[in-house]
Parts: sequence; structure tokens; C-alpha cells
Amino acid sequence: MKTILFIATLICLNLCFAQGNLQFNQVVTYTGTGSGSFSYSSPTWTVPAGKVWKVESASPNVANAPVTRAININAGSSWGSFALMTASQETTISPFPIWLKAGDQIQLQAAGNCCSTTSFSYAISILEFNVVP
Repeated sequence: MKTILFIATLICLNLCFAQGNLQFNQVVTYTGTGSGSFSYSSPTWTVPAGKVWKVESASPNVANAPVTRAININAGSSWGSFALMTASQETTISPFPIWLKAGDQIQLQAAGNCCSTTSFSYAISILEFNVVP
């Protein structure tokens, strides 16, 4: 009897504090190129209302051995960054997956060697989910 009461209590508490379920919606992929000198940024993308994004991979690249590569995230108050390689550029860092809620923003950034004009390319792959109450 105590076991049944305990399980019923857990189920009720779970229903009271549930924030909604995630339902797969679509795969979102953004790619692009540009050129310039030293620092490069992709456009900024915002998670739509009622959605959640799971960023699976991202790759900002510069043609002339980038100095830094990062993913910039704004989760409501200010921008923060996930580095994609160590300072020595010998080790790749994988912060994935990155979960973003509605209203969060994401941007890819890379910096190349000083004073040279080169090309910049980026790709980001995202799984988009609907938040179902």
C-alpha cells in the first residue's frame, strides 16, 4: 500500500512541475560565406517563440589558419562564448550539444591572421523542437 501511495505521489508531483514536452519539428541548417580582414561574424539567429533549439554542430572557418573560433550565445542578459579550439589551436573543443530556449540568440565568429584579406565560411546544424504543454 505504501508503495502505491509513493508512486501516485511521484506521478502527481511530476505532472505539477512539468514544463511541457518537446516534439521534433525540423532540422535547421544555416551556411554562408564572406570576405574581409581579421575578424568575421555570421548573422545572428534567434530561437522563435514556442521553440527550443538543440545545436548539434557549428563550424566558423577562416581560410588563413584562424586564431580563434567561437560560438557566441545571448541567453537573455549578455553575450557569452563557447570556444571551439584551444589557444594553441591543436585541440578542438566540443561544447555540443548546446540547448537554447525561445528568445536566445546565437552567432558564429572567427578571427584570422592580422592585416590579411581572406574568406570566411560557416555552417551550423540545429534540431528544432516545439514546446508542447
